[in-house]
Amino acid sequence: MQSLRTSMSTNSLTQTLSSHIVETLLQLGIPNTLIDSSVLIERPADPSHGHFAFPASMSLFGKLKKENPSVLDTLHVSNPRELAAKIAVTLEENKEIFKSVSVAGPGFVNMTLTDTFLTQNLSSLLLEEHISGPQLLQGKEILVEFTDPNPFKELHIGHLYSNVIGEAISRVLESQGAQVHRVCYQGDVGMHVAKSVWGMKKLLQQQFPEVSIMAAVDKMEEKTLSEKVNFLGKSYATGASAYKDEPASAEQMKDINYLTFLSGQENLVEQTGWEPQVDYKQYVAQTAQNYDEVKKLYTRGRAWSLAYFDSMYQRIGMKFEDFFYESVVGEFGIKIVREFLAKGVFVESEGAVIFPGEKYNLHNRVFINSLGLPTYEAKELGLAPEKYRRFKYDTSLIITGNEIDEYFKVLLKALEITNPDLRAKTVHMSHGMVRLPEGKMSSRTGKIITAEWLMDEAHSRIEKVLADTRQTFTKAERTEISEVVGLSAIKFAFLKQSIGKDIAFDFDESLAFTGNSGPYILYSLVRAKSVLAKASEAGITVKNRYSAEHIDILVNSLTQSKVALQKNEKDLLLNVLMYFDTLSQSASEYAPHHIANYLFVVAQSFNAFYSESKIIDESDAHVTELRLAITQSVVKVLMHGLSTLGIKTVEKM
Repeated sequence: MQSLRTSMSTNSLTQTLSSHIVETLLQLGIPNTLIDSSVLIERPADPSHGHFAFPASMSLFGKLKKENPSVLDTLHVSNPRELAAKIAVTLEENKEIFKSVSVAGPGFVNMTLTDTFLTQNLSSLLLEEHISGPQLLQGKEILVEFTDPNPFKELHIGHLYSNVIGEAISRVLESQGAQVHRVCYQGDVGMHVAKSVWGMKKLLQQQFPEVSIMAAVDKMEEKTLSEKVNFLGKSYATGASAYKDEPASAEQMKDINYLTFLSGQENLVEQTGWEPQVDYKQYVAQTAQNYDEVKKLYTRGRAWSLAYFDSMYQRIGMKFEDFFYESVVGEFGIKIVREFLAKGVFVESEGAVIFPGEKYNLHNRVFINSLGLPTYEAKELGLAPEKYRRFKYDTSLIITGNEIDEYFKVLLKALEITNPDLRAKTVHMSHGMVRLPEGKMSSRTGKIITAEWLMDEAHSRIEKVLADTRQTFTKAERTEISEVVGLSAIKFAFLKQSIGKDIAFDFDESLAFTGNSGPYILYSLVRAKSVLAKASEAGITVKNRYSAEHIDILVNSLTQSKVALQKNEKDLLLNVLMYFDTLSQSASEYAPHHIANYLFVVAQSFNAFYSESKIIDESDAHVTELRLAITQSVVKVLMHGLSTLGIKTVEKM
């Protein structure tokens, strides 16, 4: 028998079927110019309609009728259904691939695949030492910016959500061959920093009244990172409340704001020789604030924040390649705004410099405020060319919360005018908010729901579940498994929903070992691995079952003995073989939820197969080998899919 093997690291299942349909259309005399190179193949909603459907006969008939009616005359067809029938008859001639091909409705071609074809397609998946998706993005440089926390504040659940999404998208793009650069943009200057520095000074005076502020900062260095971060959180809440309620304190914070900008500017000048765009030093003589104190508070607090962020990223299981800071790109942005102010792109208004968005049916936005400071908009404008200077990217993907969508519309229009090449490379995508039963978070009042709290809570709840199981774990094992499974619950709950919608995170649903949850997927993987381990322990090595030759022998044996795939085996195989299609779709749409939902379908399908089939059947070696091969394919796609989502796995639960 001729091998039907296709390289699934190169072609997805639907791509393979599409190529057969294209060949069929050409065989029927349909001009290549009228055939879409990416012939649409879809899974019918009703399984009784076959494994796949080709719904394009209607549109193809319309093209032929308009541009090449002679082809229709040659084929003797007068409507889309008759054209679909011609396609079906020709496809069905390939008995090794198509068990049956039928026509439904006005022109749908429904295809049912042979057991042999499905089984044969296991080979390339099992032969791959490491799964690699279709390398559709090979050679592309993609910069992905996400998380973007503000130093001096704690990492909250919104940042965690952005981080999980950004890491998953980065991994999806890497699976398609892209060179991905993960970067983070951090707001290390601005009024939130000034409020924090003011609050730090206030709290240090209360905690260490016997020493100077400079000495008090040194005393804080003796504390743990957790204690420092907690102190910064209280400092921000203290400053934010005072700013709202105490006008005199608010004025002090405005002075501190200038001084933190100066500190950031001095660092930039020292490191790069940059020519300052704003003379912040003029404000030092005008304020009663001690610049050396402010600089030390700012520098130390910033360092504590960044160290804390790094510790959180390590716990989440990811790492950024580079970081960008508002204290740096703000200077770049001011220079750009001033250059294009002279060209009429920006205009002066009440002492500030604005972008007249109303000219483009957008909002007017301030880029340099009346105090001469760059706003978020100016900083973002300076960020784009700095990103490109460091990474000559093909695409810059920016992931943010959807609360700043309108802001980004203005920003991208300004970028389009000032740097059209970079605008053409820039993609902004936004996600919704994470809601918990505890209510809306607020860092102003100090009632922020932190990422660390959510991870700790998930860990604790999973640990209690494990303590109640009959399986014995050492303390170290229970701790490690609880951390991995707890994080899987959070990540999967975030990723299974399409980006853009708000998420209501429910602990009971997300941490359940049943249903559409991370723990359920992990449990299914552990179960599949245990089947393979059991086979090995029983001496069933299924020797060389992953070799190409052995797969062909196995398929031949099954065909000759007329062993038909059971429905649950066929369903599972189809689901497994759709993995590369799912990867490609997720990459093209920046949508990791396709992978999450796919993994749930595979896990469900495997558990049905596990419950209904005797995988290790001593009475039939061929069936046992096939079922173990299917089980191994499940392990491979679950492992790869979870890894692509940034979810670690465990060996037992």
